Amino acid sequence: MACPLLTLSLVYARPDDWQPLTPEVIAALPESPAVFEVANLVRTVLFIERAHGKLRERLTSLWQDPTKLPVRPGGHYFRYELTAREEEALQKRLGAYRKRHRGVLPPINRLAERLRPVERPVERKVERPVAEDVIFSTVPAQA
Repeated sequence: MACPLLTLSLVYARPDDWQPLTPEVIAALPESPAVFEVANLVRTVLFIERAHGKLRERLTSLWQDPTKLPVRPGGHYFRYELTAREEEALQKRLGAYRKRHRGVLPPINRLAERLRPVERPVERKVERPVAEDVIFSTVPAQA
């Protein structure tokens, strides 16, 4: 006797499992601080970022805007880590990625870093004292 296969509920998926980046899956996510990774069909990581306290909203904006996350055959997948310390968790994930990939960032992170405006040091204008009583002469001084 055959029985139907049970499908896994998206609500019970573990955060560190890869999940398809679709509106249905995103809708089931918590609106919490987190760090997430986005990958292609074969799970090559394309992007590592923090959610700025709003995981569901951040992933929705990525999914809806093809300029932020280009459309790829096979779609995108993501995994996430809920954390109260997003910046620390982000640096940890990026550090682990760089260690496995000879110091290189994921492709979309690299592109974003190249497009980020360069912070130039603030130029301070230095006021120099004016020498009003100095007389310049071409005649050598006599001893």
